Amino acid sequence: MGTLIDINGLRKSYNEKAVLKGINLTVNKGEIIAIIGASGSGKSTLVRCIANLEQYQNGSITINGKKNSDYKSLNGILGMVFQNYNLFPHYTVLENITKPLQAVMKQSITDAEKKAKILLERVRLIDYKNQYPSTLSGGQKQRLAIARTLAMDPKIVIFDEPTSSLDPELAHEVFSTINELALEGQTMLIVTHQINAISHFATRVLFLNNGIIEEDGTCDEIFCNTANENLSSFLKMVEFDDLY
Repeated sequence: MGTLIDINGLRKSYNEKAVLKGINLTVNKGEIIAIIGASGSGKSTLVRCIANLEQYQNGSITINGKKNSDYKSLNGILGMVFQNYNLFPHYTVLENITKPLQAVMKQSITDAEKKAKILLERVRLIDYKNQYPSTLSGGQKQRLAIARTLAMDPKIVIFDEPTSSLDPELAHEVFSTINELALEGQTMLIVTHQINAISHFATRVLFLNNGIIEEDGTCDEIFCNTANENLSSFLKMVEFDDLY
């Protein structure tokens, strides 16, 4: 497996508060890594640093063999799906995919529409192609956000709490789509509290606590066989989030 992400000694502080305290992490092609931990443990800050959305004070992040700070744009390498969708409200469902393809990837309208329709079929939204995001459910909006991210053909997809604002039924829709990506071999980092959902497809689980990776292992090691008291306490708080 080729290394897609290599993080060494990553440290990030907000004013005087240390949020990441020396993160070391390697992500290989095809891995599906779930990142869990209590609120404030540094999960979202970590993935935002990887995506070059946050500046960090110390350490290094290499993506696909190049420092992430050296990229003018991570399009085509890394895509990010946020919990609040970040859709364009003034564009139709179809245009939310075609417009970025035209602007960023310089595709013709014909090629962009062809690709967009394939992706909308894939996330089961083709019947909504001429509607606007305001008419969609939360689960549909998130699936559209996933389709728009996939349109850029990223090597890595990051999901930052993609179902935190959704009820269980809609969250299940989103995780079904993520599971399909896992079966296709898409490299992914997923920040989530939905333990039972990720246990179906995650190849690794990271437990962040107080700004460090306290545990790193398989689903069985993390969810069934841990001796870490902090992790055990955390799992007791979230064990009832069952989507399957």
